[in-house]
Amino acid sequence: MKSPIKRILTLALVSFLTACSTQITLDDVLPQQKLDRTVYLRGDFTLWDAEPQYQFTQVARSLYQAEVKFSTPGKVYEFKIADADFSEGYNCGYSDTQPAGQKLTLVQPAVADCNTIYNYFSYTPAIKGTYIVSIDYSNYDKPQVTITKK
Repeated sequence: MKSPIKRILTLALVSFLTACSTQITLDDVLPQQKLDRTVYLRGDFTLWDAEPQYQFTQVARSLYQAEVKFSTPGKVYEFKIADADFSEGYNCGYSDTQPAGQKLTLVQPAVADCNTIYNYFSYTPAIKGTYIVSIDYSNYDKPQVTITKK
């Protein structure tokens, strides 16, 4: 059962949208960042090559993910998110503005810099397994990278 406040807000939003002379869609309200090229998870585990099994796929608006298996707990894995040519704007590593620097922490978003040459992320898994690396382009100027355990 919806709360009275939710019902009132829903009715107000519907009334507002139907009263407008132009039609408003979600695309007008939410950012849409569809990449115009393929990006890959590239790191020491791929010898920094762009390999098909580490290709990012779009899973939601502005959200892309790739899976990786980390088989050695305690090992520091280094990686970037980049296209096949490490092109400007598609060469994402850690941002120098990040207080934690290059080290990712499980489920904690980190701001990426997609114009960096040398700044790679690092992650040290506590246990072996499959992990999901996500990049969220909701704010295209400050995309966020997150790593989670699958």
